[in-house]
Amino acid sequence: MNMKTLSLSLIAVTLCCAAGAALAQTPATLSMADKPVRVIRGASVFKAINGTVLQKDDIVETGAAGAQIEAGPNSIIALGPQTRLYLVNLAADDKSANEIALLDGWVKLRSATAKRASAALPTLQVSLASGATILHSKAGKDEMFADEGEQLAARVDDKNKAGTPVKVASEQYAFVVPGKDLLVQPRPARDFVGEMPPPFRDRLLPAPVAGKPLRLPAVKEREADFADVDAWLAAPLAVRKNFVGRFGVRLKDAEFRKKLDAALGQNSEWKAVLHPAPAAAGAASTAASASAPPSKPNELY
Repeated sequence: MNMKTLSLSLIAVTLCCAAGAALAQTPATLSMADKPVRVIRGASVFKAINGTVLQKDDIVETGAAGAQIEAGPNSIIALGPQTRLYLVNLAADDKSANEIALLDGWVKLRSATAKRASAALPTLQVSLASGATILHSKAGKDEMFADEGEQLAARVDDKNKAGTPVKVASEQYAFVVPGKDLLVQPRPARDFVGEMPPPFRDRLLPAPVAGKPLRLPAVKEREADFADVDAWLAAPLAVRKNFVGRFGVRLKDAEFRKKLDAALGQNSEWKAVLHPAPAAAGAASTAASASAPPSKPNELY
């Protein structure tokens, strides 16, 4: 093999590796949405449509129609109507897994990556290595159906700590109601089947794409109002621990601060921010004074 042929071979290998890496790092996108979906990113509200790229820590909320999120053909998250979902982690490659937190509504999660996918509901935690699970959260009840493959489910207590996981075989159903242990049954409850979004009866498949897949940025609409995030700020989910830092920037808005104070002013997470102790306030004032630039001398003297 001469040097020219060797160089061409090396270039071909490099291009193949680059293409493989690009495929392995497929960004998560909103692949199907009959209507625009609301995304709360940081402390701002965005609009997402088909092809919009989604990110870790995005809050995704559907309205009257469902939607589907894809991070490669083996990682699909379908949302039912009126669903609020937090994307804790996205399967950007074969070594990562989807991690989601469902505040309320319906989700069907399919995963076949190297790591176990997981879903946190207010009183239920579910994980699966390979297969599909259907999740539903509503006031007073969290439930799941092992649509495909064996899964693990655990009851979550008031301190967001999961108990001992229980195996849920394929096509079994599990649920939690307040004050009760996790229950596993051989078939889903009648109301679960009756209320489930009809598309969830079918196997999750990637959305058909004609030509090159779209990769669109989310469109920012405005800063988040308190009404946009009040349910999340009081959510019985572990992701809530990050919200003081995330939404604290909105305290500069007087109306946001007033409503937050009225709802959560005595909450241990927000009280120190909204009503700091006098000593802490004095120290902050002293520090601010020390860092202030020196005043100009009086020009009269």
